[in-house]
Formats: sequence, C-alpha cells, structure tokens
Amino acid sequence: MAWKKVDMAHDPRSGQFAYFRAMADPWAGVTVPVDITAFYKALNGRPFFLSFLYAVVRAANDVPELRRRLRDGDVIEYDRCQPSYTAMRPNGVYVYCLVDSGTLPYEDFIREGREKQREALEREELKETGDFLNHFFVSSLPWLSYTQIKHPSAGPEDSNPRFSWGRFAEKNGRVTLPVSLYVNHALADGWHITRFYENLDRELTALSEYFQSKNQ
Repeated sequence: MAWKKVDMAHDPRSGQFAYFRAMADPWAGVTVPVDITAFYKALNGRPFFLSFLYAVVRAANDVPELRRRLRDGDVIEYDRCQPSYTAMRPNGVYVYCLVDSGTLPYEDFIREGREKQREALEREELKETGDFLNHFFVSSLPWLSYTQIKHPSAGPEDSNPRFSWGRFAEKNGRVTLPVSLYVNHALADGWHITRFYENLDRELTALSEYFQSKNQ
C-alpha cells in the first residue's frame, strides 16, 4: 500500500500528538452497541462475519486518521489499510488472515475472503510475513455480548487500530452488536472514532439495501 509522510509540526493535531505521544499508555477506546437490525434481517444466508467486516473496513478507511501510523519516529498515512483478522481452527487455536481493503465489490470481497481464510487455516505460522503497519487488527468474540474490552499493545510506538465485535442481542424487535474501536490517542481523537461509527452506519445501510435488492 502507498503511503505519505505527515508533517506533524504543521498538522492541526500537532499539540495533541505531542501530548499523547509522551504517555506510557496512550491507548483509548470505546464499545458501542450498533443497531444492525436491517443488515441482519437482509443477510439471507450470507456470511455474517465477512459481510460485517466489509462494512467495517470501508468505514475505517474513510477516516484518514485511522490510516496513520508511527514509523521510525515519523507519522505516515497509508492510502488504504487492510484488515488482518483472527480465524479459528477446529482445535480452538487462531491464526491471522489478511484480506482486501474494501475496494472490491461486495461479492468479490466475500469470494476472496473465503479463499484467504482457507489458506490461512492451512498455514502453520500464526501470521503472514511482511509489513503489518498498513493493517487494521480485527477480532471477534461471537460467544460474548460485552460492554467493554481492552486490547494488548506493544507500547506507545504501536499504532494499528484494533476493531472487535461480540455476540449480537435481540430486544424489542431490534438487533444490536457491541462494536469496539481501540486507537493510539496520539494519532486519533474521539471525533475520529465517532466518524468511524457514523461511517459504519452508512455502510451497513448501503449493504442492507444491496442485499434487499438481490433478495427480491
């Protein structure tokens, strides 16, 4: 993926960057109950995880600050980022699977995702080799409906955003899913996190309408 260097000395967030950059633990995050009612009802047998991942990666890539990373003391910004997510083997041990950054049409994304996951589950190594800075780290806990989660990080130099979601809940005819976003605060603020959730609502609506048009 292509990237550019960001001149943080003249960036509107230069002060916030310096402030949180000096902290031992600059990580912050939220968990939001996202209404997925229309999306869930329109799935009609389509794979839940990959379909939701498609919406997440497209929503995240539309927030430039979530594509920023720390590299050798500099801040860089990728043009697109790919999701690297956990896929579980039958023995309960997971591996990482890397898929498209959301540029593919939905059907192609699902097709490629299934193939990449099959290849990942056959791989002995935990993850693929190469540059991982342009990855969104994604995990799922479909067994739990939670209200808070904390992700491990390698320290203040770690800068890949973490996305996760749990078990959906149905109440009063609505379906909600706990969706978490965890970021290095030196690179993103609450406003950027909010933009992600707004984008996610937009992408889920678009997918729901697409599914409904195909279901007819």
